[in-house]
Amino acid sequence: MSTISTEAKKYLDNALRLQQHHGWILRFTEETFTRLFQEQGININDTKYTVLGISKQNRFDKFLEIEDNQTVALVILSLAAQFRNRELATNISVKFSEDLEKIAKTLLIQPHKKSASISNIDISVSIHPDLYRHIIPYLDREDYFTAVQESYKFVRQKLKSIVDKESATAVFGENATKTDYHIPLFGSQPAKGTPEYDSYKGYAYIHLAIQFLRNEQAHSLAKDIDRNLALHFITLASLAYTLITDKNA
Repeated sequence: MSTISTEAKKYLDNALRLQQHHGWILRFTEETFTRLFQEQGININDTKYTVLGISKQNRFDKFLEIEDNQTVALVILSLAAQFRNRELATNISVKFSEDLEKIAKTLLIQPHKKSASISNIDISVSIHPDLYRHIIPYLDREDYFTAVQESYKFVRQKLKSIVDKESATAVFGENATKTDYHIPLFGSQPAKGTPEYDSYKGYAYIHLAIQFLRNEQAHSLAKDIDRNLALHFITLASLAYTLITDKNA
C-alpha cells in the first residue's frame, strides 16, 4: 500500500481530469492508458484493480491504494515525462510535470505501508523496505536459498545493533521468558500476565524461530527452495525485523 497523500491524489485527479465525464481520463484512450502501466510491467486490467469498477478512474484509484510506493512512483514519473513532452510541444498554461515528479520522488524516499491485498488464495504482502533493498539482488536472480539466508542474517544484525547480541536465545531466553531487553527492543516492559507481555513473548518466539531456522540452513548445503516457500520465510523475517525496528527508527 502506498503512502501517497490525499493532496497528491487530488493533484493527480486535477492533472488527469479523473473527476470529469464519469471517471474517464481525457488525455488517455483505453489503449494508451493500458500501455502506460504495461511499460512498468503492470496489467491494469487485472481483477485486483477492477474491484471498484472498470473505469479508468476506478482502476487508477485502486492502483494507488494497493501498490507500494516504488511501483506508484514509477508510473507517476512516466506520467510526468508524458506531460513534459506535451508542455514542450504546445503552449500549455499549467505545468504539471514538475509537481508530478515531486510527488514521485517523495514516494521513493518513504517506506510504504505494511499491508496485504488478497485475491482468491493469493496474498501480496509488503515486506520492510530495508530488508527488501538488501535481498533484491538475490530475488532478481531467483537465488531464493541465499535470499532467505540473508533475510535471517539481516534480522540478527538488527538485533545486535540494538542490544549488542545477535542470538535470540541470549536476548529472550530458551522459552522467550527473558525480559531484560524489552524496553530497548519494544519500547516498554509490561508486567507478566498482561496482554502486552503476552504479545512481547510472541514477538520473542518469532525471533527464536528465525535463529533456529537460520542455524538449520546455515549448516546445510545450499539447495533449491520453492519460491512460494522462500517468500513465506522472508515474510517471517520481515515481521521479526519490523517488530524491533519501528520503535527504534
